[in-house]
Amino acid sequence: MKIYLLMCLLAGSILIGGCEKALDEEAKTFIAPDNFFTNGEQCTQAVNGVYGSLNAIYGAPEFWRIVDLGTDLSYTEDANNLVPHEYTFTSGNTGTGNVWSVAYTAIKNANMVVARVSQAPIEEQLRGRLVGEAKFLRALYYFILSNFWGDVPVWTDELDVNAVSQLARTPLTEVRAQIIKDLSEAAELLPLSYGASDVGRATKGAALALLAKVYLYNGDWIHAQQAGLQVVQSGQYSLLQNYADVFDVHNRSKNNAESIFEVQFLRDAATSTNIKTHQQTSYYMPARDPGRSTYAGVDFGSYVIDGWSVCRPTLKLVRMFEPNDQRKDVVLGYGYNGQTFTKWPRPDHPWFGSKFWDLDANAQASGKNLYVLRYVDVLLMLAEAYNEDGNIAESTKWLNEVRKRAELNELASQSQEDLREEIMKERAIEFAGEFQRRWDLVRWGKLVEAVKSVADDNPVGAANIKQFHNYYPISAEEIIKNPNLTQNPGY
Repeated sequence: MKIYLLMCLLAGSILIGGCEKALDEEAKTFIAPDNFFTNGEQCTQAVNGVYGSLNAIYGAPEFWRIVDLGTDLSYTEDANNLVPHEYTFTSGNTGTGNVWSVAYTAIKNANMVVARVSQAPIEEQLRGRLVGEAKFLRALYYFILSNFWGDVPVWTDELDVNAVSQLARTPLTEVRAQIIKDLSEAAELLPLSYGASDVGRATKGAALALLAKVYLYNGDWIHAQQAGLQVVQSGQYSLLQNYADVFDVHNRSKNNAESIFEVQFLRDAATSTNIKTHQQTSYYMPARDPGRSTYAGVDFGSYVIDGWSVCRPTLKLVRMFEPNDQRKDVVLGYGYNGQTFTKWPRPDHPWFGSKFWDLDANAQASGKNLYVLRYVDVLLMLAEAYNEDGNIAESTKWLNEVRKRAELNELASQSQEDLREEIMKERAIEFAGEFQRRWDLVRWGKLVEAVKSVADDNPVGAANIKQFHNYYPISAEEIIKNPNLTQNPGY
């Protein structure tokens, strides 16, 4: 089993390069673990392999669907994407694709890396950094799994397949305790930044930002504040002045000053070479007019992108924006290059906007990086943690930092409940389509309420949604393979 895992790990090994460098796959000779991990290059290759599963998860349509569809921000009318949207999934049709299996493959690889690199005869500083990267990644994969399924099996040692297939589910409190342990240790081992050849790797700031988020999910406001403040005080991050630049349509804002951690993709537009790509831009582009090179009646020039418009903004999201909010024409799409769209999904409904477009894409292939953690998230987490802790003034201060970038008036002091609603709204606007809304709604206990609030756009989902839908069903196939797995209630 160990040999097989290493073969898979090395076959999927990635090299993370500079700001415009890709996750290049490089096949390696199959080597037994006991003969590997003998030098810094091999240990680095092994860690690179653990990063590779992020591309498989974040680059998969199943992931976008199960996080963003079936919420109050996005709806679909595409027949191939209705299962999570309409809450018709069962244990035999979960709609979650391969997220479970890919994440656990990555965890098995991370466990091997932590065990082997910790004992490798390499330079101490490099050894510590690589172990820190593996622990951050392991924590991120467990974070994803627990957000979708709640209690999930946890193990951190090298185990053979027979032992793994007998593991029962670990209570969510213990899963998060392990995530916190890994992130706390990673934060001690990781550097604040890297040189150009290693941009894209996990940093101390990434570990602390994810740690703040997990504390927030736990309702541990004090520790969330402490972790968030460490990110701010590191001086490594800042908000880009222009919100649109964060999502530059030509992909020029990769790994920018606001980015804390993002999944690295690359398409070389100059040579039309697809190196590591995904299809998200096709899901969010306005529909391409049949037989034409226009999109919703607008000429995009020489750009040739398959616009499927699978994901569309709800009217509720449209109405969240205040007048003059600079984010509105980036999140929502009303036109391009001075031209106004002439076709619309529904009355009063725009398309999704340039936040999601990649005009260097070709057909379905986009090399746009996908964000996991942005600095604005830390500011909003601080606002939430201070508000829930009763410090209204401090909460308002952090929230206003976000509003100032959007060119909105600063909020005056208000009640805790009103401020809570403002923070929830800001998170909806800032992170639309960034794999956060469902998880936010679940942790706030508002998923059912939110889906019912958009019955006009998602009538079937609004009628079907139940409290047990906070978590997805574990695939019947996984339960057959491991009889010690129990199913989530309601399925």
